[in-house]
Amino acid sequence: MITLFGASGSGKSVQGELIARKYGWSWYSSRDMLMGMHNKDVAYALDHGMFVDDKTMNGLMSDIMRRAHARGVNRVVLDGFPSSYRQVRWLIDNGEIRNLTGAIVLRVPHGELWRRLMERKRVDDTRAAIERRNELYDRTVTGMMRALGMENVQIREVDGMGAPEDVLARIDEILGEWGLVSRKEYEKVHISEESIL
Repeated sequence: MITLFGASGSGKSVQGELIARKYGWSWYSSRDMLMGMHNKDVAYALDHGMFVDDKTMNGLMSDIMRRAHARGVNRVVLDGFPSSYRQVRWLIDNGEIRNLTGAIVLRVPHGELWRRLMERKRVDDTRAAIERRNELYDRTVTGMMRALGMENVQIREVDGMGAPEDVLARIDEILGEWGLVSRKEYEKVHISEESIL
């Protein structure tokens, strides 16, 4: 299991979906799962750039992990979880930290983040919501990385600039170094940029 970190617009969901499609892994997007709850309080938080409370997030992840274990699924990409120190604690306290091989942090300059967010035209991408989401991310990411590192979770930063398949190639190399995929696996499939637009 790996988790993807990055500010809004860094391409976490694009890369999570690409990894899942390429290797047949399960991809769990926190935002998609939360939207699927059809809960007005959760929807309000998402629309206004606020983090959803830890109790809701941990409960959601508990259900996801329970179903994954029941199906024998261990190749998992988490997108947007954990998003707070208490969610990291949930991984530790529930033993899921043992299944987390590594965290990949997508780094993209702020100017490029804004350009991408303005282009995707999502309903919740108001200027205020974007600023709030990225401020919360900047405030929490260092503490989360420190806590994961203390649990021997490998952490790697990846340049998130360039075409999606170029970013994926950088991630592929890391997955290979971590022993999660073989070089044969990550060289056998070429995903063109056009295939994900």
